[in-house]
Order: sequence, then C-alpha cells, then structure tokens
Amino acid sequence: AELGWRAFFESQLSDDERLRCLPARVMAVHRGMIAIAGAGPEHMIPPRFPESGVGENHPAVGDWLLLDRGSHEPVRILGRQSLFKRRAPGNDRKQQLIAANVDTVFIVASCNEDFNLARLERYLVLAREVAVHPVVVLTKIDKTDDPEAFAEAARGLQPGLLVEPVNAKDPASVARLAAWCGEGQTGALRGSSGGGKSTL
Repeated sequence: AELGWRAFFESQLSDDERLRCLPARVMAVHRGMIAIAGAGPEHMIPPRFPESGVGENHPAVGDWLLLDRGSHEPVRILGRQSLFKRRAPGNDRKQQLIAANVDTVFIVASCNEDFNLARLERYLVLAREVAVHPVVVLTKIDKTDDPEAFAEAARGLQPGLLVEPVNAKDPASVARLAAWCGEGQTGALRGSSGGGKSTL
C-alpha cells in the first residue's frame, strides 16, 4: 500500500496468481536489469518476460509486476492506470516508456527568462492525454521580484489549474506540495533542464 498498490491492480489478479505470485513495483529501469520493491526486500531482476519485452510490453518505472513466489522470476506486467511515453530519438516508430501509474505530474518551471507558457501548455496536454492530475510548480521565486505575475500567467492556461510557487531550497515553502505526496501516491516531475527538478 505504501508503494501505491490499490484495488485497480488487485482486481487484475486471478485466484491462481494470488496464490503463486507476489506483486512488485518497478523503481528503476537500467540497461539489462530492473530495480523492484514490494513485500520482500528491494532487489534487481533481469527484464525477461514471457511476452515480447518490446514496446509497451517492456516494464517502465512505476509499473507493477507479478513475480513467481518461488523463483522471483517475472510473470507479467499488470495493466496501467497511466503511461507517459515518447517517440524514441532517431526512430519514428519505436516508443520510449517514461513512467507508469502516476497520480500527479508536477510540471516544473522557473521564474526567470526560461519561463515559457507554450512549453507549459505542451506538458499540460501530455498530462491530459494520459489522464494524470497536473500541478504547475514554479521554482526560483527567490530570484524574482514578482512571482505572482508568473503564477497568474500559468493559471491562465487552464481553468482551475493548480499553480504552486516555491523556493525549492526552503523546506517550508516546498511543504505545500505534501498534499500530493502522501502514502501510496506517485508523483512525477516534468520540465525543462535547469528548472529545479533535481533540487525539489
């Protein structure tokens, strides 16, 4: 439950799978290995699946897997509530999976010359396409005299859009994001390089 297991995933299991399998969540995808966590200890497994292992059948960060209780070999990937993906560089047909089963996407932009409404709008469209709740997080408010002007511009992109201006280096300021980071909630950070995602 702490990792986001809920009825949506439980309902996909057959009676046989409940007896012989364990659920585990993908925490990271490395070349040749997948880091997982679940009821047992965190560990790495090879990405060998009965299905093809290519395209959307390949595990993404955030996926839930079923593992055989005895061998800990992967059995299958459970159906996803959401999936962020993009075209792989240099290949028009291949998809690169970014993250699955995200509850909230934090769209991060800085309050400086890198602030770009068209870019924010593109991220909002992506969130809408995969039915993930967006929150715009405006960083570096300590670097501007008028952070509210940036916030008002962002709010104008979509009715009811939640916009949170923060100083990412101030824990009290960032604490406003805690409402979307509770037990079992999965958040993802999206935004251009230098916006403050790593600091957050």
